[in-house]
Amino acid sequence: MSDLIETESIDDYELEVPTDEELFDFKNMVAEWTKMDDQIRKLNIAVRERRVLQKSLGEKIQSFMKTYSYDTLNTKQGKIHHSVRKTKQPIKINDIKEVLKEKAHLTGEELLKEIFEKERPIIEKTSIRRVIPKVSMNLDI
Repeated sequence: MSDLIETESIDDYELEVPTDEELFDFKNMVAEWTKMDDQIRKLNIAVRERRVLQKSLGEKIQSFMKTYSYDTLNTKQGKIHHSVRKTKQPIKINDIKEVLKEKAHLTGEELLKEIFEKERPIIEKTSIRRVIPKVSMNLDI
């Protein structure tokens, strides 16, 4: 029985000792895992670099499309949509703090109106996205 599972006794605890084959397999798994981890890290860096490049190219494409009033471009890889939307400028925490300091005499409801219903500047937000057409795999017969 002792030849099936090797054990070492340390102060009333029995520890199993892996066989040479199990130890070899374990070392290979650890080496493979670290190799995959290194590859994932390198790929993440490459993805970040490509996103920076894509963002700068996207800004140039948006500028061109806005200048020449193009809303949609048809390409072999799908359609590129450029959209512009107008939104109110977001409320900043410092603006809220200023209103609370200056108008501390107001009630809660009046403060809410002062903070959230006050006129805020309208800003334009532009975006660009690619729409890839979906290919249907169904055959209607």
